[in-house]
Amino acid sequence: MIRLLGMGNALTDVLMPIESDNLLNVLGLPKGSMQLINQEQFYRIRTQVSDLPRQLVCGGSAANTITGASKLGISSRFIGKVNHDEVGLNYQHDLQYYGVDSHLLKGDLASGQSLVFISPDGERTFATYLGAAADLMPEDIHPKLFRNYNLFYLEGYLVQNHDLFLKAVNMAKNEGMKVALDLASYNVVEENLDFLNQIIASSVDIVFANEEEAKALTGFQPEEALECIAKQVDMAVVKMGAYGAMAIQGEERVLVPAVAANCVDTTGAGDLFAAGFIYGMSNGRSLGDCTRYGTITAGKVIEVVGPKMSDSVWEKVCSDF
Repeated sequence: MIRLLGMGNALTDVLMPIESDNLLNVLGLPKGSMQLINQEQFYRIRTQVSDLPRQLVCGGSAANTITGASKLGISSRFIGKVNHDEVGLNYQHDLQYYGVDSHLLKGDLASGQSLVFISPDGERTFATYLGAAADLMPEDIHPKLFRNYNLFYLEGYLVQNHDLFLKAVNMAKNEGMKVALDLASYNVVEENLDFLNQIIASSVDIVFANEEEAKALTGFQPEEALECIAKQVDMAVVKMGAYGAMAIQGEERVLVPAVAANCVDTTGAGDLFAAGFIYGMSNGRSLGDCTRYGTITAGKVIEVVGPKMSDSVWEKVCSDF
């Protein structure tokens, strides 16, 4: 059985459906991207969109995966940093609600928030103010946090702190853990390409990527990109949205179609795909089944706004496995 440890940016998602992509142009946000913004930009954008309806959901890429895995019965812990403010306290309560063993350090800056603009076609664009989340430092983590877990799951957004990323991966390896990495965003991959190639080749066991991220990493289209990544790791997965997902482990190759879904919001689709996939791994399922479970969880979460699903939806997920 897998015992899952995740580390990532502890962010609260502020979900805002928009009537037209023109607003993204006004805000200077490329559609489908994740843009890091500073405090000044955060307050400016928040003022510009103050009239939009919004929903607050505790998120962050790795945390979404960890809470999803916990809902599927996997023993899970999450490492992150928040402020001792209302947003941070709500974040801790949310992790506890989902049965996650939280290790949330306290930072001086306001708790991080990600402004998520949901286009009419369901695509999401992120303007992320990291706040306290970005203050997670190498000195904040220690070997004891990694003990009694056997899979370490990292979100690609953390790659921008090279020292933290390296220390965390090395600690996981020293504890005999496997390391899974979700590449998170194509522009983050492009900005950290050399570092990512080195760390993947030397220390990563499992890579999750979507089409754009796989191309940013390898320069190739999905099928060839998957082959390229698989040469460096034990298991490689490329998600293709409505076209499903491909995975390779050793000589085994699978292509699994997407499940039929009424797409409302793609927020959390990749994160919950990973949760379903890891559930399959934890139960000793085949590569094809693991990939199919990933498409099921991804297909269910895009039918709701935000990365969290109700208990009734989770029951449907489990019945479809």
